Amino acid sequence: MTMKNRLSSLGLSFVLASTLVPAAPARAQNYQITGNVNTLAALFSPGPREDQQHAADFNWYDRPEARVLQSLDQFSQVSNGGFGRATLSAGMGELRAFAHAAYPSGIPEPHYYGYAFGTAQASFADTVRVQGAGLAVGTPVRYELRLWIDGQLSSPNLEIGGVLNANGLAQMQLIDRSSNLRESFSWDAKRDATGWYRIGLDTVVGHDLMITGMLYAGADISSSATLAREVVADFGHTARYYLQTSEPGLNTTGMSGHDFNISAVPEPGSGLLLGAGLLSLLGWLQGRRR
Repeated sequence: MTMKNRLSSLGLSFVLASTLVPAAPARAQNYQITGNVNTLAALFSPGPREDQQHAADFNWYDRPEARVLQSLDQFSQVSNGGFGRATLSAGMGELRAFAHAAYPSGIPEPHYYGYAFGTAQASFADTVRVQGAGLAVGTPVRYELRLWIDGQLSSPNLEIGGVLNANGLAQMQLIDRSSNLRESFSWDAKRDATGWYRIGLDTVVGHDLMITGMLYAGADISSSATLAREVVADFGHTARYYLQTSEPGLNTTGMSGHDFNISAVPEPGSGLLLGAGLLSLLGWLQGRRR
């Protein structure tokens, strides 16, 4: 593969990661986790040519394996030290992804020409039945999905020509499987700060809600890079997903058995978040009752 084609391939992979992966959990009947890691290191010259690539994946849905945290770790390296590494873990409401790539400069002797990359993407989906709190079927309620994301990209994380690049992406969706109404949010490490994000969906008691989350980390570098010799996308600090409801006692446990209740939030400042969330939901509820 030429360097130009390699960069085109990486660009396509990035687009696929940000657009197609969230669709994968829709295949789940009730709950699902997926994971994919891919690493590659190549040396074109001086010869002989070397190509090292290692990948692994899993896709568990409606199986016991989807109820526990699953992990992957792959590493590829060539003789000049260039390498790509990717790791991830995926479970209900919890995703982690890490990618690291390094390559020596092609400027001094012996003028290395090659590249390396690592990518990791993980996702989950679960189904929550809207019920509880003593409410009758058909009663209007509201569910909010919260995302806590932490992590960082190395600096620099982009060089003109695509010879150095790091990316971190996250997504979340709330889908009413009964009405097909949905809300979604996409997070980009190059655009958005770490911390809390939320989306909300109006629904009614008796419906089924699907919760989906996705996390992607990618790092690639070539011998032509001049700004740095390695690049990292570190989102191994976890993306966590929680549910908050407009009425205390509404169900927050998915068919996987995982409870998404936000009351168990462990991060600092969660009390402030919970209070703000309750106020916003109280305002929504009062509006409904007017």
